[in-house]
Amino acid sequence: MRYVSGVLNGTVVAGGNGFGTNYTQLWRPAGLYFDSFSNSLIIASTNVHAIVQWPLDASNWALTAGCVGISGHNATLLSYPQDVTLDPMGNVYVADTNNHRIQLFMNGQTEAVTIAGTTSISGNNDTLLNGPFGITLDNQLNLYVADTGNHRIQQFLRY
Repeated sequence: MRYVSGVLNGTVVAGGNGFGTNYTQLWRPAGLYFDSFSNSLIIASTNVHAIVQWPLDASNWALTAGCVGISGHNATLLSYPQDVTLDPMGNVYVADTNNHRIQLFMNGQTEAVTIAGTTSISGNNDTLLNGPFGITLDNQLNLYVADTGNHRIQQFLRY
């Protein structure tokens, strides 16, 4: 939704066509990041198991990471991603929630590197995550993770 000062009604700018895996739909969109370089929203479409890019002047999205409608745990797949952020180089960081990991997709790449957590293993020591939901980067590119299942915020130094 887009909001105009003083107006109470928003304008749909992404989705709004029911839920599903069609390129005009979102399915449980969770985290999002505004990319000013491309004037796009980068969206974690959770039940699509994908990160999508939706230009604000477009009526559909393009796939950024994951595989539409397919959940998995290899380097190209995601499982219920909840959040996404980008760094200044355009690299994509994903809270891959059901895989208990944070994935880094280098700009333009379809295979990710796990930079926090261990794929498909949850835990509460300082190297494991349990259902990470939120992520953000500071100005030094240190990563902060809302490690939801462990009721904590973890910091990981720049990758």
